[in-house]
Amino acid sequence: MITMQEIEPLALCMATQNLFDKRFTSNFGDNIILRSRDPELEPRLLRIKREINSMMTEKLYLEGHKMNIINNIDRIMSLVSRYASIDLRVVEGIVNNGKELIKKVMAADSFDEIGAMEAVFKSQMLLPVYELYVKQSKKFR
Repeated sequence: MITMQEIEPLALCMATQNLFDKRFTSNFGDNIILRSRDPELEPRLLRIKREINSMMTEKLYLEGHKMNIINNIDRIMSLVSRYASIDLRVVEGIVNNGKELIKKVMAADSFDEIGAMEAVFKSQMLLPVYELYVKQSKKFR
């Protein structure tokens, strides 16, 4: 049986990868805007989507977006410590890569710059966390 605690580092990585998605701004709110057409939410989300995609107003949202990414990476770095007994070097690598990625996110000036970091996040954080999770899962079977 898998517990929430066991899967939390991996789930957080997956959620964070979505924040790095290059299509984040273009796909923002599309389920409600294009599919469900919620009359209350659609106009408000459409306004936000326009603002996120405008060079004049994207900065209003960029700092909060960066804050969420940084917070998630910090939490991932904290949670992977539970995998130290499986492979300490991989855990240390994830933590060091997380710190470097936080520096890059802090310096980003646009959603495009953040989107360009997606492959780095995936290769240096998501996949190593996934490998540790799989090793841990096999250990308990």
